[in-house]
Amino acid sequence: MSFQETTNRFSEYFRILFRGRWIIIGCFFAVVAATTYLTYRMQPLYTAMASVLILDADPVDQAVLGTEQLPYRKTRNLNETELLRSRRIAEDVLRSLADSPYRSELEIMRETDSQGRTITFDDRVATLRGNTSVENLKDTDVLRVSMQAHSAFEAAFLANAIAEEYYRYKLRSARGEVSEIRQFLEQQLEVVRDQLSQSEELERAYKESRGVAALDEESKNLVSQSADMHALYNQTESDLNAELRRMDYLKRQLEDVRGALVEDISNISSPIIETLQREIADKQTRLAALVSNPGPGTDVTIQALENEIETIKGKLVEEVRKIAGSGGSFEPLRTSQELFDNILKSEVEIKALTARAEALREVISNIDYELEQLPEKTLVLARLTRDRKLNEELYLILNEKYEESRISEAAKSAGVEIVDTAKPPEFPLKPRKKLNILFGMLFGLALGVGITLLIDLLDDTIKTPEELERVALTPLGTIPIVNIEDIRRRLKRQGKELTPADEARIESKMITKFSPKSPISEAYRSLRTNIQFSDIDNPKRVILMTSSATKEGKSTTCVNLAITFAQMGSRVLLVDSDLRRPTLHNFFNVDKMYGLSNVLIGSLTLKDVIKRTEVENLDLITAGDIPPNPAEMVASERMKAFLDEARAKYDVVLLDSPPVVAVTDAAILTTRADATIVVVSSGMTGRAELKRAINLIQSVGSHVLGVVLNGLDIKKMYGSYYYYFHYYQYYYYYGSESGNKKKRKTGRKQAEHRASSDVSEMT
Repeated sequence: MSFQETTNRFSEYFRILFRGRWIIIGCFFAVVAATTYLTYRMQPLYTAMASVLILDADPVDQAVLGTEQLPYRKTRNLNETELLRSRRIAEDVLRSLADSPYRSELEIMRETDSQGRTITFDDRVATLRGNTSVENLKDTDVLRVSMQAHSAFEAAFLANAIAEEYYRYKLRSARGEVSEIRQFLEQQLEVVRDQLSQSEELERAYKESRGVAALDEESKNLVSQSADMHALYNQTESDLNAELRRMDYLKRQLEDVRGALVEDISNISSPIIETLQREIADKQTRLAALVSNPGPGTDVTIQALENEIETIKGKLVEEVRKIAGSGGSFEPLRTSQELFDNILKSEVEIKALTARAEALREVISNIDYELEQLPEKTLVLARLTRDRKLNEELYLILNEKYEESRISEAAKSAGVEIVDTAKPPEFPLKPRKKLNILFGMLFGLALGVGITLLIDLLDDTIKTPEELERVALTPLGTIPIVNIEDIRRRLKRQGKELTPADEARIESKMITKFSPKSPISEAYRSLRTNIQFSDIDNPKRVILMTSSATKEGKSTTCVNLAITFAQMGSRVLLVDSDLRRPTLHNFFNVDKMYGLSNVLIGSLTLKDVIKRTEVENLDLITAGDIPPNPAEMVASERMKAFLDEARAKYDVVLLDSPPVVAVTDAAILTTRADATIVVVSSGMTGRAELKRAINLIQSVGSHVLGVVLNGLDIKKMYGSYYYYFHYYQYYYYYGSESGNKKKRKTGRKQAEHRASSDVSEMT
């Protein structure tokens, strides 16, 4: 595409946009006004953010137990992200807000909505979760909690509430296992304390009632041995119950993950596992026997057995893990690795403690049998003493374990840390007023341009001379639109009182008659010149004016063109050949009787029907009586003879014919004329209608000399040659209405002077 074509296309788009400037301006201001109104009516939305750091492992576990961090970092962060957005956290937050002193200031805690409907707890939960978003910052273990609310305070308050409730939940979860054991030990400690007091009271009362001071040495040793075994057994039972309590807690933890997990682990079995379990039971039996009958080197043997038991426990855990991970319904990698290890260890510990308890029960049974052989008086005291010592030892053991669990619980960490608390934001996230208005301006402009281009795309009418050239037609001239009201206002501003005759001339649009120096008259003179020089070697004497449809200004163009030919000194005959709806007699205010139809029927001659007009050198022949067969009459030989006679007497003969598409009269007349000119109304005549009119003329062997574009709105032609040409004439004639005050006054005086001259000529 050449530079000239690009420039022309750009100019065409510019003219399209200029024609639709009021649509663009209207859309622009409408969208901007609507955007501004909605933006300032919109309730502001604030966003506050709090940051939570996920620690790799419990610091206490890392320091004391040497726990290694888990390899599932990404999965863990995703799990924690979902936990922060979970319904459980949202419900806990709302429950805590129920007792908050800021409850009345929080919109989420209101009782009814804007329509008066009651807001339920579930509605609040849904709202809170919908306004909460959690983001895992890239390449970090930091989770950013964002909260949206209609006030800066509420956004920050709720973001902090979620972070804090999440921290408390994680702390409860981390301490849950230890808390279960501590609560169990606390309950057992109360029971043993009562039993100890009771046993001490019973022993004291028996000694006083029987007068017994103490047991003999043999009985004392037997009682001491029995108490130790019972204490060891009770300790084992306590540890076993605590471990069962711990296992129960782990079951609840995994209940949501995999309900059948614990059952799958408990049912895992193999020959190796059964052998390891038997080894643990055997060694526990030997350990119980050594504890009941201590001797030289017993401590070393006991320590060795305990080490062997721990080693077998480790082998048992590894074997269970290996079998569990090899397939089946249980897949440990789908659950928390830490919980999986804890469950395996707890299961092994339960089995080991169960084996120890059974071994100790057998040893206690033997000792109790020996104790039963004592004399009755000694036996009762021995039992009371044994119970008292047993309760003392058990109380000390439980108290020690209770303190250990309490310290362990207090030292347990949540595994997360609140890094940044949310602060009330200074500016709302929405609406961004300046940005919204800017987008509104851009959208309004784009909408206006889009509508303008769409209208132009859907508009099939001829509007500019360039469009005539695109359909291979010759534009002979462009006639600007005649605004009658504008003419009236201009004459009245100049102080001219319009008479009925003036009004009639203005209504007739005979601009070339009453305002020969106007730009519109100049346009008709330009049309006259183009017709004369269209074929200078073969001047056109009989010219037919037609159009594709009615109301396109064909008759007005014909009259004004005839006047311009007459003003040049040519003898002009204006013939109203529209025998269906004649109009030329209205322009000159004459009677249409005795005209062309009378000549064609032979009742009158050419000389009889000629009417003189007030325009020098211009004669008129009206249509005459409207005949029933106009087409046959204009196709007759008399019509040909009439035109030959008129051609001989006049320099120019202008025929005003009916529309060529509506009736056949015009197509027939084109064969009688020297040249045919088609009048097209700018913005009214479609391309299809014009093409059909041209085809009809060409189908009868006639030639179209050119096209006259009538009713052209020069204001919509900004940037084109026609715009500058006509407006140059306009300013030359009327004077510029812009510029400084002096120029405006000068131009106004010139315009008044010219207008006065025009009115004088007109009247």
